[in-house]
Amino acid sequence: MSTARRAIVQGVAVAWLAGVVAAALGGAALWPLLALGGAGVAIGALVAGRRREAVGIGALVLVALAALARYEGARPPDAPGTGSVGVFNDGGPVTLRGTVVDEPEESDLAQRFSLRVDAYRDGDAWRPTSGKVLVTTRLFPRYRYGDELQLTGVLQTPPRFDGFDYREYLARRGVVSLTAFPDVERVGSGGSVLQRALAAVRRPLSDALTRSLPEPESALARGILLGERASIPDDVTDEFNRSGISHLVAISGYNVMLVAGFTAGGLAWLIGRREATVVAMIVVVAYALVVGASPPVLRATLMGEVMLGATLAGRRGSALGAVLLAGAALAAWQPLNVDDISFQLSFAATLGMVLFAEPLAERLRRGLARLPEGLAATLSEQAAVTVAASLAVLPIIGASFGRVSLISLPANLIAVPLFPLVLASAFFAALAGAVSDGLGLLAGQAAYLPLAALVRLGDLASGLPYASVSIDGLGTLGAAALYVPVLLLGGLVRGRTPPSSADAPAPLRLRPALVVALVVGVIAAWVWWDGLAPDEGRLSVSILDVGQGDAILIEAPSGRRVLVDGGPSGARLAQALGRELPPAARRIDVVVLSHGQDDHVTGLVTALERYEVGAVLAGPLPGKSTAYAAWREAVADRGLPLRVAVVGDWIDLGGGARIEVLAPPARPLRGGADDLNDNSVILRLVYGEVSFLLTGDVAAVGEEALLAAGLDVRATVLKVAHHGSDGSTTPALLAAVQPRLAVVSAGAENTYGHPSPTLELALRLAGVPELRTDANGRVRLLTDGRDLWVATERGAFRGFAGARSGALPTAEEALRSR
Repeated sequence: MSTARRAIVQGVAVAWLAGVVAAALGGAALWPLLALGGAGVAIGALVAGRRREAVGIGALVLVALAALARYEGARPPDAPGTGSVGVFNDGGPVTLRGTVVDEPEESDLAQRFSLRVDAYRDGDAWRPTSGKVLVTTRLFPRYRYGDELQLTGVLQTPPRFDGFDYREYLARRGVVSLTAFPDVERVGSGGSVLQRALAAVRRPLSDALTRSLPEPESALARGILLGERASIPDDVTDEFNRSGISHLVAISGYNVMLVAGFTAGGLAWLIGRREATVVAMIVVVAYALVVGASPPVLRATLMGEVMLGATLAGRRGSALGAVLLAGAALAAWQPLNVDDISFQLSFAATLGMVLFAEPLAERLRRGLARLPEGLAATLSEQAAVTVAASLAVLPIIGASFGRVSLISLPANLIAVPLFPLVLASAFFAALAGAVSDGLGLLAGQAAYLPLAALVRLGDLASGLPYASVSIDGLGTLGAAALYVPVLLLGGLVRGRTPPSSADAPAPLRLRPALVVALVVGVIAAWVWWDGLAPDEGRLSVSILDVGQGDAILIEAPSGRRVLVDGGPSGARLAQALGRELPPAARRIDVVVLSHGQDDHVTGLVTALERYEVGAVLAGPLPGKSTAYAAWREAVADRGLPLRVAVVGDWIDLGGGARIEVLAPPARPLRGGADDLNDNSVILRLVYGEVSFLLTGDVAAVGEEALLAAGLDVRATVLKVAHHGSDGSTTPALLAAVQPRLAVVSAGAENTYGHPSPTLELALRLAGVPELRTDANGRVRLLTDGRDLWVATERGAFRGFAGARSGALPTAEEALRSR
């Protein structure tokens, strides 16, 4: 394409983009200003005798006005429910029929998905309608893309918040209604064949990552590789936001740009630039398909392919024109794209890389000339892509999120080069795990190192003083002002000519095989060292902080592990276990379900999915919830031996540690306030002179039966029953147990008031110190059979009495008695 034609194409593209952006900023009110301003410039050019320029300016103004009109025509109506399912908003219950059109996102306690509605029930008949409903429902049963559902619930109009129009945000995606926890029934399967096939490919890859990696590394891998970002813990997300590296997991479009830039740049020195570009084009398409081919990803994929294709043609100017043309085409196809943060970031990142990455890389390469040639080329390419993309999106991030990370650039110089390694290792771990759990575990250990490094980087960078600053109210004009120094800096980079290569020192030669061997050796040494678990002859009992529920991890001196209950959330349990266990620990020998209520059983579904489990022990009465049904189904699917617990059973943990089953009785108790609670499995864990009594949610009726049986219930540590409710841990039980320490598992600010003031008074009167997971976080108890050490995540407690005798002074981290 000639220079003149390229200039025309770029001018038309810029005019269209300018018109759409003007419409997004000011709507129809701006068209007179745009028309008059353009007409004035055109008339001025005509008066000056520049007829061709005047005609060109007039044509570009018409293009911009057409773009403005196109945007206005695509805007959702002010009343988004008009003519759709939204007419039922804010009324009574309605029964709808529709199809799940995306993969549900799972959070701690719920799942969420969009349902494309095609009919509503009117008496005994179905009437056609349209629109999407954003559905929030329980974690179980799990729904999938393409499921045809019938639901009955109350629809709500999406709200508008200060500074964010959530209603319009959803309307641009076709969502006109919200509903929370409706009655749902799966009635069939539909959807796109291609989308179902892609979901069927992603699902085993996701499952493989959950089995191969601990948390939060597993969630991070699934977020980056498969787009499953809802499962990433909030604390990790916050740390990534403060350190300025959230784009690695939050915006899939930006990730596509990084995949394109790093694949092409990283392989150029090894196989040649043209060949590396072709490989990058293939990798970008494959990545988009694996992530899920959502609209933001498809847009970014098109941008990336255009950029790479123009680069393949060998013209930097062609790349710029192609990117502008692709952006204009996307804005013409779906004008509301310009309001989408993903489109803005991917477009800005692409422009930044096209304009600035190559000249910046050349400068960096000259500065690193004394390094080995391949290493210098790779470092310079990756650093250039990082700096160019990061600076290009900085004003958009500041305007959109109200914060700018002051540590962003140095953090990204470390994090972004890690991204290809994270992505590649996660992909191989997912692929290997889909073939074999054993292969997945090996590949997962290799993937763990870069993932853990990324998590640690976010933690360290976000903790630095003034890591980020708030810039609320920056707005569009402020973002535009921020682009002035960015563009000036970019102009300096592009404008100066790099020094002659004749003056450069001769580079060293570094064999690629040596680099590969070094990396593999470091990873292998790390995995070997991490797998060394010295047997210190100690028993560990961790009461995990999983919210309003119970989850207790027992690790015997022999290395055997027992998990008692799983709490109300699989995500929280996975995170807690990820902190307690080494990365390679993917086996739990025995899983115990004290009783089938959601705050004990829900997390165990995740435990069965993520860990190799040897055996299962459970109470005699079945639960009534969907979570309990999902757990029983998971036990059956895995062919696990399920034993019904009964008094007199015991488990030998090896090394002198054992678990005794004290309840429920052989004939289940009936007639209490809650039969499930009264028939909780009660365990007494004994190791030498130290013992632990784990009481589930047993209530007063169950406690009376336990004491009437005449069993030895004495224990050094009492795990208080039912989260410290009024109906449990009676004075008679406390007198019989004679605990030296009580631990309450309860959620922060729970609505039940647990632990109750009555219980805390009873413990105080009995002289028993108390620890609480809501106040102290995870409570870890470590014993060698004689002495007891206590470690908490936070807080302190007073008056702890040791395993045998003698009071200890106050301690915050570890307490020891002799």
